[in-house]
Amino acid sequence: MAAPRQLIALLGVAGVVLLAAAGALAVVYLGPDRVASPSVAPSTPTPAGTDELTPLWVSETERNISGNHHAAIGARVDGRSLVFAPVSGEAHRHAGHHGGSGTPSTGRAHAHTSGGCALLALNGTTGSVRWSDAVPPANCTIHSVADPTVADADGDGSTEVLATSTLRAVAAYDPLTGDVEFRRNLSAYGYTRPVVADLVADPAPEVVVVDVRGSVFVFSSNGRTVWRRDLSAYAWGQPEVADFEADGEPELAVGLGTGELYLLEADGSTAWNRSVAEGSGVTWMTAGQVDDDPARELLAATPGGHVVAFDGASGAPEWRRDLGAYAAVRAVGDADGDGVTEVYATARDGKLRALAGPNGSVQWTTALTAADVQMTPPPILADVDGDGDDELVAATNDGRVLVVDPDDGAVLAGYRRPEPIYTHPTAADLDGDGGSEVVVTYGDGRVAVLSYAGGG
Repeated sequence: MAAPRQLIALLGVAGVVLLAAAGALAVVYLGPDRVASPSVAPSTPTPAGTDELTPLWVSETERNISGNHHAAIGARVDGRSLVFAPVSGEAHRHAGHHGGSGTPSTGRAHAHTSGGCALLALNGTTGSVRWSDAVPPANCTIHSVADPTVADADGDGSTEVLATSTLRAVAAYDPLTGDVEFRRNLSAYGYTRPVVADLVADPAPEVVVVDVRGSVFVFSSNGRTVWRRDLSAYAWGQPEVADFEADGEPELAVGLGTGELYLLEADGSTAWNRSVAEGSGVTWMTAGQVDDDPARELLAATPGGHVVAFDGASGAPEWRRDLGAYAAVRAVGDADGDGVTEVYATARDGKLRALAGPNGSVQWTTALTAADVQMTPPPILADVDGDGDDELVAATNDGRVLVVDPDDGAVLAGYRRPEPIYTHPTAADLDGDGGSEVVVTYGDGRVAVLSYAGGG
């Protein structure tokens, strides 16, 4: 069965009431690609320190559903602080296009309506809408715009913001104006974040996109298709580009809903493919150097609760950990400074675990919430207090955002809105003070930017 985040994404196919097996997400079908919020009981937070996560702003971008599950990201562009937010809501048939053509969004009636789908550029200081690129009503679904990327996609020294959409395309925008710099077609909507990386041996970077049907596209900096490969299975895990084989050349890792994990060479040929877990798809992926061999490891998590580490060179599984149900991974690093890389994993039980990178043993476990939640997004690592060391930032399905000490799992600070969260937080130094702010997308489409009172 798909994980809760993916059950939401599949509503466009299902068209029925989705009731997962015992303990899984209950999603009420409201029409094409519309969902109601799951019932989440209030919970008592884990005892925390005296510091708090302070909201700098919460955007006025509320939608008329509670199933938004794609992460907003922040960035500073030419000295301006911006947050790029994919939001979805029940489409209003009169909705139009506001932005994406050099025209900033004007008027609350269009920029902040309770319905409609768009990629929004928000002022990073105030949360007001700078521009929006609306998705037409016919294409407005719960997954209408996927996670964006901010990167120099064409090698000209200036950054762009890139995102896929249910228009079956990937687009690159001028981050300040919303002007579309290029748009290229896909075979289906994109569910994951575009990757900008130097995959092919040429001077400029490429844009790598894996759409939800498992079609892999590599576009050159001018938008030309370098190659395409169809893996013919749903793809929800975030693809990764790195030198996994330690051979001096980059490879592309792709996880599929069939449970297969592919490592592709720079020309699209298969280096290896492995099964992560029988009968369970890959829903979350990440990568890192977790042991002392030259190859970079791939970490995959499944709805069945498995977290598996694979050797990047051979594809051999190095260890496997069962966390119960709906495992999720994203953050990898030696955040406690003990010389051992940790893999930080969550599961449906609302617990965060630090797993030792070399063997997957549990170093510590902390409860993020006591609520009967449907899933728990994976945490991130970020320096949120400006001291030069990373903290863990974790979100819970019942609306909490917590700063966690990577040394022992102690909860240092927290914030909560009474709305669900279905995706991981992100972090960016929006005010240039050396400490990252936390950016969180809530299910109702509102974005919160939070500052850790314990530091920068």
